[in-house]
Amino acid sequence: MKQQYKDLLDNDKLPAFPLSSKIFDLGREAESVARVAQKRIDEEGEHAQIHCSNIVEWMNAIAENAQKALDFHLNQNANK
Repeated sequence: MKQQYKDLLDNDKLPAFPLSSKIFDLGREAESVARVAQKRIDEEGEHAQIHCSNIVEWMNAIAENAQKALDFHLNQNANK
C-alpha cells in the first residue's frame, strides 16, 4: 500500500476513516500473504511454486484493488 496507517489518521476527513482503515487493512493483509507465498517459492523451489504462484498473483491483485478503492475513497472525501 502506498499510504501508511499514519496517513489515514492524519487525514482531516475523519468520517472517511472507518472505511479507509478497513480497505487499508485488506490491502496490507493481501500483501502479507503474497510475501509469505513468495518466500515459500524462493525457499522450497518447484514444489512450492506449483502451490504458491497463484496465491502470489491473487493476493497482489487484491492488494492492487484495495489500493485503487482506498485512493478513490480518499479522493471522494477530500472534495467534501
